[in-house]
Amino acid sequence: MRTIGYFRVTEETGRSPSLVEQQEGFARFCQERGYQPVMTFVDTGSTGKVGRTQYQRMLSYIRRDGTDTVVVVKSLSHLHPDVQELMYRLIEIDALGAKVLSIDEELASPLETVIQIWSTRRQSGIRGDAVREAMKLRAVRGKGLGKPPYGYKLGADKRLEIVPEEAANVELIYQLYVQKNMGVRLIARYLNEQGITTRRGGLWSIVGIRDILRNRAYLGTSSRFGFRVPDSHRPIINHETFNKVQERLTAKTKPRGRVQRSPFPLSGLAYCGYCGNRMTGVNRSQTWTTLKKGGKRKGEYRYYQCQSRTNQSVCQYHTRRAEDLEGFVLGTLRSYNNLEALVQLTKVRDFSDEPSEHTRLERKLKTLDRKFRDHLNQATDGAIPLEEFRVVSGDLIWERRLLEERIALLKAEAKQEITSEHRKDYMLEKLEELQERWDTMTSPARKALLQHIIERIVVYDYHVETILRL
Repeated sequence: MRTIGYFRVTEETGRSPSLVEQQEGFARFCQERGYQPVMTFVDTGSTGKVGRTQYQRMLSYIRRDGTDTVVVVKSLSHLHPDVQELMYRLIEIDALGAKVLSIDEELASPLETVIQIWSTRRQSGIRGDAVREAMKLRAVRGKGLGKPPYGYKLGADKRLEIVPEEAANVELIYQLYVQKNMGVRLIARYLNEQGITTRRGGLWSIVGIRDILRNRAYLGTSSRFGFRVPDSHRPIINHETFNKVQERLTAKTKPRGRVQRSPFPLSGLAYCGYCGNRMTGVNRSQTWTTLKKGGKRKGEYRYYQCQSRTNQSVCQYHTRRAEDLEGFVLGTLRSYNNLEALVQLTKVRDFSDEPSEHTRLERKLKTLDRKFRDHLNQATDGAIPLEEFRVVSGDLIWERRLLEERIALLKAEAKQEITSEHRKDYMLEKLEELQERWDTMTSPARKALLQHIIERIVVYDYHVETILRL
């Protein structure tokens, strides 16, 4: 069996084995079991350095030449001392078709072992449950939690208080829906044409209008954690009007069976070239009767459509078939395989917005960590099978690694530790990875890689501009 040795050397003295000791242990381990050592990688315990770690180089080696191999470490803690990071690494290696063996520990399943360790350490997290119980108690007492709904603000006693200007707009929305018989799309268009903005000064969308029409907070009712507390604050809408709205919304909602929709990998990246708003992925089904045979036929259509038109009833009806746009963008990325051609697609860097970019990426990183812990807790409790945990978490970890690389590059650029040539080399590496792995990647992994590479895709009626991120 082909075997890779992974060694971690720290500056700590005492119990930490030296590199020589780890190498000798690896050699004995392979000899005793008849394994064939093919490569070794050595990482130091230091962090924060720019560039690829030996662990990352090992992943690249496994991806290229090392499937059906074994990664041997002295102990699981040498793969990484932090339990959550250790789990990340086990899943990454597993997803590449390799497995981990420990010299010091006889483990039937390293992944299950780490889940047991996580379960034990999670017992010390009872404090988090106490915090949630305190929040529930606040909800029962009618005190606001989180961001107040449009039309209200949090008062000194943490209860909702009416904001007169916003409350008037809430009343107008209900009036337009009930008395003027306007739909949510027409209401959004009306408010936008009248210059009535959202709390943040933006345009209204059909989602925002629908949320206001469904929110029981406007009856004076607080609803959190499954508790409803009537008369917890002053109402904006009376019960009669609210009930009429719910009846009409319910009548317009047609129950549908669960349909598996094709993903839209360019969502969040494609922008309308005429108004600058994002283009959203749309699925449409159409049934028609053929004249010759008299039978019915059905067609499924996927396309990207200007969100301003879809949600805010502004701009024009600019659309692009999903297969055409996705094929064009992927073909463009595959055609740029040298530095000279890459310059034509690269966005000119503006370091003035780097702090906000760092903040946004760090927030997203924390969100991914929270999702991973949720999945890990479910696997620990037996709520999801281990195999499902592997698949779902693998996509999260892949996206997380891309974010970490992005943050490291931004920090290095801000400190002028790397040049534009380094950045282009990195982009060529990612484009090469996209070409090699595209057909074997899951849909979430594909989307994460595209978002890592592409700054935006500007879509016009007759041409498309693809702008790289780095």
